[in-house]
Amino acid sequence: MRTIGLIGARGYVGREVVRLVEADPRFELTLATSRELAGKTLGEAFEGAQGDLAIEQLGPEEAAARGCDAYVLGLPNGLAAPFVEAIEAASPNSAILDLSADYRHREGWVYGLPELGRMPIRGARRIANPGCYATAATLALWPVRDILTGIPSAFGISGYSGAGTTPGPKNDPERLRDNILPYGFGGHNHQDEVAANIGAPVAFAPHVASFFRGLIVTCTAPVDKAYALSSLRARYAAAYADSDVVRMQDEPPEPRAVAGTAAAVLGGIAYHEDSGVLTLSCALDNLLKGAASQAMENLRLAFGEA
Repeated sequence: MRTIGLIGARGYVGREVVRLVEADPRFELTLATSRELAGKTLGEAFEGAQGDLAIEQLGPEEAAARGCDAYVLGLPNGLAAPFVEAIEAASPNSAILDLSADYRHREGWVYGLPELGRMPIRGARRIANPGCYATAATLALWPVRDILTGIPSAFGISGYSGAGTTPGPKNDPERLRDNILPYGFGGHNHQDEVAANIGAPVAFAPHVASFFRGLIVTCTAPVDKAYALSSLRARYAAAYADSDVVRMQDEPPEPRAVAGTAAAVLGGIAYHEDSGVLTLSCALDNLLKGAASQAMENLRLAFGEA
């Protein structure tokens, strides 16, 4: 059984990590930290959690001294580095999985989207978990990345859990009531993340809506007109034939249908032959395939358990 240390247990994703680790007999949560929840047990802090492990408030060196087999960093963007440095100094053989954007596509770190290739993740000890929007948009564009003839666009709508637990406009129930809030145009970090994944520029327009969890990204992509819809469908089928969590369907997916699951569903694929524009949607749970369940998949691969 591998021991897991969760740094930053307060957020919605941290709660999902707790639940998933408790449900997996291959892992044991032996450390959970949070400034706001310090002193409570997991069972007291999170509805449905079974553990009596006490949540602690620890600095980087104190956390690193615990020597966990793997550390999951559930911290806001920009805060991971002190913990990474402390763990590398005190426990260099420990695996580190960072849920933030801090180490994505950084030298020495593996980008943990298994559908792009599992081999780099097997045995990895530094894993950068992908972003939720970036996971959906990449899955939608990956099979046609080599036949793009222009810049694809991705229009995303996420539930407000993606804004985290700190109060703000993007998770304000009154602001979101009967409303959709556009944000981050031209500067959302997932835009560059998707571009790095597919090797081409991408336009991205994120929005947040009044539902709690789940997201959908609809992509339109200009592709080589030499390809018919049947051959495009075949590309997607081949790309994800070995995936346990990505599935294709004829009709467009809906966030509600995948909420609470580890699935990513691609569907609604259509092709306008005159313009050569492909359109399809990808829906997933932003807290699971977009974060926590993907993290667990990466840890299983890293430790040879999958």
